[in-house]
Amino acid sequence: MHKRPCQTRTAFTLLEIIVVIMIMGVLASMIIPRLSGNQQREFKLTAEQVNDVVLMFAHRVSTSNQASGLRYNPESKQLELLSKIEDSETKGHFFWGIDPLAEPITIPQWLGDNPIIISVDGEVTDTSQWPVTTTPGETRPFIEVSLYWDEHEAIISLPSHAMGPSIWFDGIGTEPLMPIDLDAEGRGREEW
Repeated sequence: MHKRPCQTRTAFTLLEIIVVIMIMGVLASMIIPRLSGNQQREFKLTAEQVNDVVLMFAHRVSTSNQASGLRYNPESKQLELLSKIEDSETKGHFFWGIDPLAEPITIPQWLGDNPIIISVDGEVTDTSQWPVTTTPGETRPFIEVSLYWDEHEAIISLPSHAMGPSIWFDGIGTEPLMPIDLDAEGRGREEW
C-alpha cells in the first residue's frame, strides 16, 4: 500500500472562498435594508413623540387651571411641556418647570443642529428663551411644529380650536377640521 505523504494546507480552496462569499452576500442582503431603514423609523417615532407632547399641551390647556408652555431647548435637544409652578419658598412667585407627567422628548443627534421649527400663528418662534404659553380661559394660538431630516419633513399642526394635533409625513396626512360659519356659507338651515 501506498501511503500519502502528509501535506499541510496553506491556503483555502476556490470552492471554500466561493461559499464564504455567497454566505456573506446573503447576510448583507438581509442586514443592509434594516440598517438603512432604521433612521427613517426613528424619525417617524420622534415625530410621533413630538405629536404626543403637543397633544398633552392641548390637553393641559383645555383641562388645567394653571398656565402651560411648550419649549424646545436647542442645547439639550429636548422638547419640553412646561407648567407654571408656585415657588414653595416664596409665596406668590411662579416659575416654569417641566411638567411632572410628561417626559421631555430628546431629539436624536443625527437629525442635525436645528431639526425643529416651532411656529405660532404662522410666525417662527424661538422658544429657548420664552416658551409658547397659554393661560386657562384664553384662546390658544395656532401652533405648528416642524421636524426636518434630509428630504423628509413631519409637520404637527394644532389649530387653536382643535382638541388634538394632526400630523403630516412628507406631505401626507389628514386636514384638521376647521370651523365654518354655516350662515355665511348659505347652509344655515341644513340639519346637522
